Amino acid sequence: MSSRTYMRMWLESQAALKELLAQELPSQPPRPEKDQRLFFHMLATLFLRYTQILRCLETCYDQMVHPQKRRVLQHMLDGVMGRVLELKNEMVETELSEYHYMDDVLQDLKLTPADMEVPIPRYFVNQRAKALKERQQVLSEILARVEPSMPSGPSRPAMLRDEAVQLVQMAERMRQGRLRSKFMWEIRRDEERERRARESGAKELDREQAAICIQKVWKGCLQRRCTKLERQREMAFIGMAPDPKALGLSAAMLRAQLGEEFRHLRQADYEAEYQQAMVSIREGLYEVEGPDMREEMKEQLRQWFIECHDLTGRFPEFPDEEIGGSSILFAEKTPEQVKAELDLLEAEGQRKKDKKKDKEKTKEGKQKKGKDKKQEEDEGLKLALSKFLPVISEGFTQYQTIWGNQDESDNFEQRYEPELIKAQKRKEVEKELRLQVDELMREELQRLKLAVDREEGKPRKEKKSSKQKGKKGGKKEKDLTPDRTLDSLYEELVLQGILKQPQRVQLADYTGDFCYLGTTLRMAGIEPTPSVMDIRQNITLYAILRLGSPTLHEMAPQVKSVLLAGPAGTGKKMLVHTVCTETGANLFDLSPDNLVGKYPGKAGLSMLMHVVFKVARLMQPSVIWIGNAEKTFYKKVPKEEKQADPKRLKRDLPKALKLLKPEDRVLLIGTSDKPYAADVKTLCKAYERILLLPRPDYASRYVTWQRLIKKHGGTITTALDVSALAKLSDGYSQGHLARAVQMALTERRLLQMPKKPLRAGEFLQLLAKADPIYSEEEKTLQDWYMKTPLGKKRLKAAQERADRKEGKGKDKKGKKGKK
Repeated sequence: MSSRTYMRMWLESQAALKELLAQELPSQPPRPEKDQRLFFHMLATLFLRYTQILRCLETCYDQMVHPQKRRVLQHMLDGVMGRVLELKNEMVETELSEYHYMDDVLQDLKLTPADMEVPIPRYFVNQRAKALKERQQVLSEILARVEPSMPSGPSRPAMLRDEAVQLVQMAERMRQGRLRSKFMWEIRRDEERERRARESGAKELDREQAAICIQKVWKGCLQRRCTKLERQREMAFIGMAPDPKALGLSAAMLRAQLGEEFRHLRQADYEAEYQQAMVSIREGLYEVEGPDMREEMKEQLRQWFIECHDLTGRFPEFPDEEIGGSSILFAEKTPEQVKAELDLLEAEGQRKKDKKKDKEKTKEGKQKKGKDKKQEEDEGLKLALSKFLPVISEGFTQYQTIWGNQDESDNFEQRYEPELIKAQKRKEVEKELRLQVDELMREELQRLKLAVDREEGKPRKEKKSSKQKGKKGGKKEKDLTPDRTLDSLYEELVLQGILKQPQRVQLADYTGDFCYLGTTLRMAGIEPTPSVMDIRQNITLYAILRLGSPTLHEMAPQVKSVLLAGPAGTGKKMLVHTVCTETGANLFDLSPDNLVGKYPGKAGLSMLMHVVFKVARLMQPSVIWIGNAEKTFYKKVPKEEKQADPKRLKRDLPKALKLLKPEDRVLLIGTSDKPYAADVKTLCKAYERILLLPRPDYASRYVTWQRLIKKHGGTITTALDVSALAKLSDGYSQGHLARAVQMALTERRLLQMPKKPLRAGEFLQLLAKADPIYSEEEKTLQDWYMKTPLGKKRLKAAQERADRKEGKGKDKKGKKGKK
């Protein structure tokens, strides 16, 4: 696609953003919504509309080559992503559930389930490709130095001569037996044919009858073949069978892929040109316009000295650098800016008064909390204040002022605009010159004051600088390794097996389908089972987007830790590696089994936590993974695990998480298949978000079977009934399916596939050997989830709704009785 196409997509996104900003920033505050379902419907509509805009902006940012447009786009992209995260947080608080079902909203907006998925911006990894490659090389060198090349398999003992001769003889006898068997089969076949010919006693046909017989057989064969092809085309058209033409990449897809790669190369070239132009234009402005700017500033400040002396009879105090120096004297402020500053001052004053009142009335406040909550519920539901709507509005205004009416007819190649660079660098040059002029004018003002004081005979009092007046900073975390370099700490963690190389897994590899009856089931009072697509969506929102963008991590609702709980084989570990792959994050393994015998004692544990979190902060983004997370918070440690001390991190882990700041892109991810073995309170304190991963449903199993068979080199034909395979594999996890496919599709079986196509029975035989996920295990996990904070809130809300219904029913019966 051309640059004009992506510009058109940007224009469409701007038009959609204009509508949403008018809806979310109205002139009058909107009325609270009392109906929870209508409020959630509004949230879901906003979420999906912002998601569509996010998809368009991400595509434009990835493919546009203009360096200055890409900066505006990234600003808007971060704003829209942040708004999506805020709306997700609102939906969780409204429905008291991590999973949401919007199939009714999708129908209203005429969207498909694929349009609902939040995209992962490709710039998370592309912009750091060079740094990631260097880090990968360093990690590979350390691992190669520690783990020398080992033989691929275990060494076998040498075979004796007699055993070898016996093995060769046995193989030769088997070969001769197969040949003899085939020869005897051919003899019996020929004898059978002769016998049948003698018994039939058929006469020889004449030439015409023989031709008719051949034509009949051939036409029947041809028609059956055509019918079979038509049937295959029909099934492929309706999506019930794979399209044989679509098995490989088409020419159009290859051209599009090459075009995208070519655009990425042009982006790098244009970005290098832009950076060079910024340096050269800045130097030119400094040499050409710098002297005039400097003299003009000096004249302005001298004029200010004279005017102040004439009005007050003394020279003014020069503003300090901390508050902006002389720039605050000549800053041209709009009425809106002045009003905003006044509002801020009033708000600060009101805040101080409120704090005093709160201190005086703490007891009364505790008593009124319940009443206030009920009043808010009676008033209705409102959208919380957004931090990202001003960012989106600023980006929208920037687009309108700079690019809305820009004539680019002579910029076909989409290179940088020099005038925009001049306007930007002129401010930087002016700021730099302002600092130099301020130093000179402070000295000049000092000399003027000394001269006046000498004439008047007054002693001069020196003013204390603001640096001396400043308060001491707060307490900082003690650095246990001040003399160690980052490289040495990094190498130590790699040697100890704590910092690991993540597997390269994309989120798209965690295949699954959409839950099409979610809203219908929830309306009927039945909680639907989350689909794989819902899990994938939450991983994107809670982990990938926040770790990938520094702006989002600082401004969005903070999520420091996530727990993935579910039966074994549901893809928890795979999702951890996916987060690292999609964001380019480091992977630290603090699983209890991995810490056995490492950093012993209290001092060793303190050093471990300090080193891990220090390296994680300095080399962010980082993922700290704890496998078998329930072991860290065991209710009762089993006898066989007491020596390993799995509860080592129970106290230090929450403390380390509290020290994380919004700018630290570090995420703790725990995985557990037996979370009910841990103490619920301490586990939920350590993990802010808990995602329950159930076994896959029919649609997800169908898609997973197809992906796994193709991944291991298999071909899906009409002989393989994938639908029946997905139906009969109910109760098994993705891990079970993967192991069955891996065991079935051996190298020998792949060679036999052209003559012997795959059948469902081959996979079912291997699948039957594994233990499925029983309903009792699922029920135990669901009962445990209801003991978590979010589960308790959901149960409480359901109980309140039931009580209200009972109250209304009693009121109706009472009215009927009175009548």
